[in-house]
Amino acid sequence: MRQKVAKAYQWGRHHWRKLLLYGGGGVAVLFIVVQLFYPSGRMPLFASVDGINVSGWKKEDAEWELNNRYKQQQVQLFFGDTKDPYREPKVGAVGLTVSNGQRIEATSYSWWLRLIPTSLFWGHAAIKTQAPVYEFDQAKVQGYISAELGESCDVKPKNASLIVKDDALQVQSAVPGGTCKTGDVKTALTGVRPVLGQSSQARVPMNVIAPTIADDQAKKLLKTLDEKIGQSITISAGNQPIAVDKKTLLSWLDFATPENEIIFSLNKDRSADFMAKQVAPKVTKPAGVSKVTTTDFTETARVNGATGTALNVDQTLQSIQSFLTGDSSDVAAATSVVQPKVEYTRSYSPTDTGLSALMKQYAESHPGKFGISMVELSGKNRRATFNDSQRFRTASTYKLYVAYSTLKRVEAGTWKWSDQIQGGRNLEKCFDDMIVRSDNPCGEALLNKVGFRSLTDEMKALGLTNTSFVGTIPETSAGDLTTFLGSLESGQILNSDSRSRLLGALKRNIYRQGIPAGANGQVANKVGFLDGLLHDAAIIYGPTGPVVLSIMSDGSSWATLADLTKQIEALRTQ
Repeated sequence: MRQKVAKAYQWGRHHWRKLLLYGGGGVAVLFIVVQLFYPSGRMPLFASVDGINVSGWKKEDAEWELNNRYKQQQVQLFFGDTKDPYREPKVGAVGLTVSNGQRIEATSYSWWLRLIPTSLFWGHAAIKTQAPVYEFDQAKVQGYISAELGESCDVKPKNASLIVKDDALQVQSAVPGGTCKTGDVKTALTGVRPVLGQSSQARVPMNVIAPTIADDQAKKLLKTLDEKIGQSITISAGNQPIAVDKKTLLSWLDFATPENEIIFSLNKDRSADFMAKQVAPKVTKPAGVSKVTTTDFTETARVNGATGTALNVDQTLQSIQSFLTGDSSDVAAATSVVQPKVEYTRSYSPTDTGLSALMKQYAESHPGKFGISMVELSGKNRRATFNDSQRFRTASTYKLYVAYSTLKRVEAGTWKWSDQIQGGRNLEKCFDDMIVRSDNPCGEALLNKVGFRSLTDEMKALGLTNTSFVGTIPETSAGDLTTFLGSLESGQILNSDSRSRLLGALKRNIYRQGIPAGANGQVANKVGFLDGLLHDAAIIYGPTGPVVLSIMSDGSSWATLADLTKQIEALRTQ
């Protein structure tokens, strides 16, 4: 064994050149074979395009990535010698399309390189990268120019001002404006050739228009404010000093340049938290309570409570501003007088005046808008109102009026109870459903059959002067509803059969959350409700005789209508 190894060693010493030649050749052939089989659809190893590493990527992936990145490129549009760009649109907005398909194809691992051993690792360096293909949509370029500059190509100058940045005042430099030619803008934009990783600029020559407020003016104001503010300012609040540090105060400042000067103001919203927590407690004094006794509409006794004080934020901020402008030497928290709360002890006489006072004061002390009307049809025959002529949208109370016009036509013989009205229902069924269930399809069908103008005229003939169906919305009032129901109950309108039919339907009405819930005795009523509107018109058959009560409201509740009815009935029956 040792002899064989020794012989091999001796042979190698004499033939090492052959070994190197054959071995190196074999490795070279192996490299070429591997390189020949490297996929033609992939980018060369270690290749990069515009600084993007695309080593071994599929060509379509590399093309998509480059195209997408170019879409995100911005063009900085400058006018004249300005330092800051006027606009920075993306290339697509100015009609520029950047295509990378050809350059990707040109960056391919060519066949001649594949025949050179080891080129797989260094061949990318021998491939010259081409530029992208730039194409401009001329119409889109012109559209961008028109949208941003119009036809005049005027660029307004920007005045110098101050801004708060990094908890300090800084000058916002003025920017000259000017006039230019739209053709020059188009030439500048279409001359742009963006490259990834580099800024793309289009600079347009212009006739300069100087701003009216220069940087020196802004610097002067900055110096004044810095000297006034220092590290803090002090607000005197009820003889107690309250420090406002510089950072906090600066956060309240707003700056504007409306004409030829820089003006500043203190933002009420941004200062609100500090004022409420730090300043207001030092100056606030609660107001007392004034106790007032009234009978009907007349005040009979009063004990006045003490006034209080509250922080007046607007005037306090004005005091700070006056200090900063040098118009005053100190800052004081301003206050406003707070009137005492008034508590009423009300009583009412069981008279027209007392009932009206109850309605008025109840309406004014409860949410919503009200119209109220009451008429007693026997006994003392009292009348009481509050806003009884106020017009409200009728909601479903209009069905009372439609019912009247329907009955008049039946009495005249022009309509018959067997007439078909809506959805297979005849007039008799629709009439009952309209009043008892407040059925809308029947109500609308009968309203259209009567006619808006005819119904309005018929209500005017009954003396309902605030009722109309010919405007933008149908309207009526609490007074008109009371007049209608009073006339119905007293037999002044309709014959006895018609009157009995309508009153019978009203007594069977299914909606009882309003007036019926607060009344004693049988109630014949018709409600209306739509959005925030709640209306109820009723005849209450009580122990003292029938009384008509109509309540129209916007923004109230059924419980409130019931409670008001209960209070009216309690006073009326004293």
